[in-house]
Amino acid sequence: MTICFERATLQHQDIIFRWLGEPHMMEFWDNSQAHKDDILNFIHGKKQYYFYGTTVYWMGFINQKPFSFLLSDILEVDQDLSFLQRNHMSQSGHTITLDFGIGNTQYLGLGLGAKTLTDFVDFYKASVDPLADTFFIDPDENNPRATHVYQKAGFERVGDMAVTSGAFAGHTNHLMVKHT
Repeated sequence: MTICFERATLQHQDIIFRWLGEPHMMEFWDNSQAHKDDILNFIHGKKQYYFYGTTVYWMGFINQKPFSFLLSDILEVDQDLSFLQRNHMSQSGHTITLDFGIGNTQYLGLGLGAKTLTDFVDFYKASVDPLADTFFIDPDENNPRATHVYQKAGFERVGDMAVTSGAFAGHTNHLMVKHT
């Protein structure tokens, strides 16, 4: 089984939006129009405005078949971060925040989540940013399946954060950190 990644492109647009409409993705992914517009701006090479305007969207493939959707963003100290995030940022390299989901329902429940996330972190460090040495992921407290998968992928839960803005305002997320 070969897992690989590439930046989301126009050819992936329909797949991404179909996946984001799946019930298992809608529950824990931001499906706001602002986020969808950001994905479109990224795919079409236009200026992004959502989050910090620097999000990169990725497609994951298993044996050349699309099955997962990821996003990455480099965090900077001048951004609006929580105390918990600031306290766990890299001291010598780059801190990258991630979101991850298996969109293709044919691949749900097959135990691919931890391996995919581990492979993505390795890919990112080797092919995108060799200075990336700290990775954040922040599952919703009501998503124990994601928390378990992220722990299997080597992420450690360091605390909880109240979400104060965006599609999930009012929720609490677990901040999970992986150092490489």
